Amino acid sequence: MSELLLLKKEDCKSCYKCIRECALKSIRFAENRAQIVENECVYCGHCYVVCPQSAKEIRSDTARAKALIASGRPVVVSLAPSFIADFPVSGLAEMRRALTALGFAEVEETARGARIVKSEYERMIASGEHRLIISSCCHSVNLLIQKRYPRALQYLARVDSPMVAHAKSIKARMPGAAVVFIGPCVSKKDEAERCGQVDCVLTFDELTDWLQEAGVPLGESGALDGTEARSRFFPTPGGIIKSMDQQADFTYIPIDGLRRCMDALEEIERGGMENCFVEMNACEGSCIGGPVMHRYHREPITCKTRVDHYGGRSG
Repeated sequence: MSELLLLKKEDCKSCYKCIRECALKSIRFAENRAQIVENECVYCGHCYVVCPQSAKEIRSDTARAKALIASGRPVVVSLAPSFIADFPVSGLAEMRRALTALGFAEVEETARGARIVKSEYERMIASGEHRLIISSCCHSVNLLIQKRYPRALQYLARVDSPMVAHAKSIKARMPGAAVVFIGPCVSKKDEAERCGQVDCVLTFDELTDWLQEAGVPLGESGALDGTEARSRFFPTPGGIIKSMDQQADFTYIPIDGLRRCMDALEEIERGGMENCFVEMNACEGSCIGGPVMHRYHREPITCKTRVDHYGGRSG
């Protein structure tokens, strides 16, 4: 597995900021530069955000996506619902127009997979077989539990992330198709390599650069379309819980931010929690606070408002 977060050696000024900021202490100083310890990293991307020299960069997979299109296979985009907070468009139709101009065969929202996932969480709770459930949508949280909190692993839901659930759905409906996920996350690149269902992952930055390179414009519409789907709330804090039909005898707890997740996992490992569904996201602000979003869109109120208005209340 190739590195996901790369260091531009000539730009690293040995300021130690990434080392100080890393919650997992998975960055070491060696050979006069900061180096990520791959087997300890959960790919939250925080070091990419805080580096004052822009010495960290996310591995680009644009060439891989272009190769998939050139292969002649139909290539379908699974577009993270946080797109509405990153791009100046009114909805999916404008993104579909731009992405099909790049050669993609079809574009669907990952919110379709989120609907599958939230239904599975609801089924688990209704079964009465689980006294404590930790959401499994955030790959960085999943890695955190696997690497640092093994006693909490029993509570991690054995449920696909929306990205994987959606990819499986696409491939079932369109045999032979390839799936490219596009979103604000670094760790999804690692998840795709592990799960084998997603053929390529691009960040919103990679897509923006590709659109500019190809001369494909995006609309500048401020009005959001009227389609509603609660599963579009997934990229916001508490968004998974907001999308679910909740049971009165269960407590639903949203936690975002890697350090807060670590505090919660320590509490979970101590035991004693009953009838709780814990929604965990490594990024502060959930996916709309992801590393690509946070670095270039420091407007958390505007981002959440756009997702809320786009999501609506039904569906």
